Amino acid sequence: MPIPSLIKSQGFTLALFGAVVLALILPGPGAKGGLLKSEFTSIALIAITFLIQGISLPSRQILRSAAKAKLHAYCQLCNFVLAPLLMLSLLAVIGTSLHEGIYIGAIYLSVLPTTISSAIIITGKAHGDSSAALFSTILSNVLGVFVTPLLCSVLLNTSAGAQISSLGSLISKLSILVLLPLALGQVLRVFVRDWATKSKGLLKIISNGAIVFMVYAAFCNSVLNGIWVEIGATTITLTLLLVILFLGLFTTSVWFAAPLAAKSKAEIIAAFFCGSQKTLAAGVPMAAIIFTSQKNGAAQVSLILLPLICYHPLQLLLAGFLTPVLSKK
Repeated sequence: MPIPSLIKSQGFTLALFGAVVLALILPGPGAKGGLLKSEFTSIALIAITFLIQGISLPSRQILRSAAKAKLHAYCQLCNFVLAPLLMLSLLAVIGTSLHEGIYIGAIYLSVLPTTISSAIIITGKAHGDSSAALFSTILSNVLGVFVTPLLCSVLLNTSAGAQISSLGSLISKLSILVLLPLALGQVLRVFVRDWATKSKGLLKIISNGAIVFMVYAAFCNSVLNGIWVEIGATTITLTLLLVILFLGLFTTSVWFAAPLAAKSKAEIIAAFFCGSQKTLAAGVPMAAIIFTSQKNGAAQVSLILLPLICYHPLQLLLAGFLTPVLSKK
């Protein structure tokens, strides 16, 4: 069954893999201290990405969809409680076969907030409650600024023996680079609402381009540090298998439990897509903030991002298959 053209995931996914290939061929310019000065440009691009997100979000619609507390609470529990529990269960079975960076990346994937634009678009396409999806996804991403680094710190320390240092400093940095630009974007939207509506395509291209650059920079650092010499086809295959198992187990659990928090079919669809997706748009810049400040972090970020990069196209492929099915029921 074809993927809905509205999602437009293929071009972005190909660009991500293109960035990885380019990093393998030409790592110098994108590495730390290279021609592109990625250690500085990446920070600027993080702020720009969330500024664009803030400008793009319809403020009035956000407030109107805030009342469905039970539905929103369910989505947050799926994002930040159910997903980590399921991932830890899978890692208990196959985690010993994974490279340390991949193991950390799997946990990082599980504690990320949901997508914003994809979940809203897919929910609407499937005749779900897109207004509820709007509020729930934004709430997830705001909470993620605090919850994601906290869960990373706790889970990595207990299950992987890794530590996230300076948690308070990380949350402060995330607040400055994520929440502040997001809030500023909402303020600016008051003055540029019409332009923002007309320029959705351009804003998305800029935002996606920033994410692709950050992926390129992350892989450049790991290539120059020789990280990928340790990684073979077996590790990559195990990573893909882990992600597929996690996607299947996670989405199935979210779907069958959704009626506990949703009253109508439209709300169930919103709960499903908002509860089961993981954000690449916020995940890449947040990883750059959380992990590059750790020991050998810059070299490890690409490995940490690998499970997320695998999960992103798979969740869109699944959504593309399910959307027409759900819309006909």
